[in-house]
Amino acid sequence: MEEKTTFRKICQHCGREFTAYTSVTAYCSTRCANLADKLKKRNERLRETQADVLEMQRLALLDKNYLTLSDAARLLQVSRNTLYRIIRDNKVPLLRFTDRTVRISREELERVSENRRTLITSSVRQQANDLGNWMTREQVMETYNVTYSWFYSVLKKRGIKTHMIGTLGFYDKEEMHKAFANQEYQTITEWYTYDELRAQTGMSTESICDYCKSHKIPRKKTNGQTYISKEHWDEARGTNLSPDEYYTVNQLMEKYKISRNQLFCVLQQKKVSRIKRGIFVYFPKEDADAALSYRLEKI
Repeated sequence: MEEKTTFRKICQHCGREFTAYTSVTAYCSTRCANLADKLKKRNERLRETQADVLEMQRLALLDKNYLTLSDAARLLQVSRNTLYRIIRDNKVPLLRFTDRTVRISREELERVSENRRTLITSSVRQQANDLGNWMTREQVMETYNVTYSWFYSVLKKRGIKTHMIGTLGFYDKEEMHKAFANQEYQTITEWYTYDELRAQTGMSTESICDYCKSHKIPRKKTNGQTYISKEHWDEARGTNLSPDEYYTVNQLMEKYKISRNQLFCVLQQKKVSRIKRGIFVYFPKEDADAALSYRLEKI
């Protein structure tokens, strides 16, 4: 009877190590899963309450004619540094009542915000709902498997500007897809799933992900399911090579009763070509047989 594969995992709730039978198991017990679900729902309620409080505080500022710089930043939902930049770029006048008392007119802020959808005209909750069309830098880097330097290099080359919502920067999803989506995906017709590769290779999901990243194998995510390019995976692993035309190292060692070190020394001396796919090396049968034919007399 085939032994079932197990995984050593850390419970995401209690932090204890446990044995899991699937790679996606996150909790060591039903109790931890239930407690984690309750905690998640509680945090969601707290975030909703916090958003309501922030919105009430912001709306209360609309009754004031003159605001401090801190209140003005809160009303616009930006940082003080961003507020200073808005004041400078739009030449918003400041009212100085004393040496240390500076105020800004709410009407001036409303005038500035007329063409800015992220300022007074949209609420905290509305902005959260609008984020479905936006991505953070980290989401873009993870989705399209790009590095920090490459991300900003493409933005600079295409002239893409950061969209500020409060103190956070966001990027349009459609624009990011055009900039970073691999056009090669359009020609790929066959895909593996993680389940198929786990059954085929015995590798864990984490190992498959690492292998895809290191060998730049195209992946796509559709309806929550991740797919791996069959053509690129087979090429990286060498499984697309014809067994009638190539030997593996183990096949040559078995056929000619030769050690690995001696095999590579002979093939290097005879200048036999080789093909490397990932961690696997293959040799043309005709060339390898010609180079090792002298071994047949010793077998």
